[in-house]
Amino acid sequence: MDRLAHPKQAESQLDRVYDTIEDYIFENHRFCSLDEISRAVGKSRPTCGKLLEQLVKSDRIRVVFEGKGNPTIYVPTYMLQEILRTQCKPRWVDKYSFREKKDGLKQMREATKGIEQYERFERLLYGTSTPLEEVVAYALEYLEFLNVKHHKDEDIQDVSFSYDTKKYLLEIAGTTKQGDVKKVSQLHRWVRNQVDEGSDPKDILGIFVVNHFRHLDLDKRGDPLTAHARRYLKMYGFKFFTTAFLFDMAKKVHTRNIAKDEAQRLVVKGQKIS
Repeated sequence: MDRLAHPKQAESQLDRVYDTIEDYIFENHRFCSLDEISRAVGKSRPTCGKLLEQLVKSDRIRVVFEGKGNPTIYVPTYMLQEILRTQCKPRWVDKYSFREKKDGLKQMREATKGIEQYERFERLLYGTSTPLEEVVAYALEYLEFLNVKHHKDEDIQDVSFSYDTKKYLLEIAGTTKQGDVKKVSQLHRWVRNQVDEGSDPKDILGIFVVNHFRHLDLDKRGDPLTAHARRYLKMYGFKFFTTAFLFDMAKKVHTRNIAKDEAQRLVVKGQKIS
């Protein structure tokens, strides 16, 4: 590993490599190799290799594939453990279940019925990729926006909804960094495509939604946007808000601190782009 002045700096590099592996899997839906990690982190293969060795030694990640002439594939330990624990149970086994188990499952379902909604909202604070897009759409539906759609597996905006005769297109990013200009440019592409297809430009509005520094507690997160992203948001006239802001809106509606129509107004207004 590169010579480092402070142990905290070394730990920061290890965390960065670990976060890169986790984000790569969530965003690409496949495991990653040393070359892919090296490119994403911006460090040489030897340096990344030494960092990965330390992560393996501390059991934060595992090697799931390696071989002569083949790439070495890495995965966070908790993901591998979940995979290994998963074993499909044949349906016929239910015929032989303990009666006490069935009674316990019924009680558990009743006890956890309301908890699932809260946990879905909490995903706004840490999620990324498709799970984050899903819960953003869920929160917008909870706030009773019209025509909420999650465009999963489509080469268009991540989520869209209607409000006051206008259509809003959302580009959503969950990242361990700041929201960057690439996502804003992607949003501009979706808006331009709608206009090219005949929509009135006044009726199509873009919103950039970001879960920045998603691995950190909310009170330890920095600026959600890079300076470049802020300039482009202003240039295109787009709105912006964080997923923590959307979480706060849903929570305030749930606790009846604000009405849903007021929450809708605040969401489409977005947060201030300084």
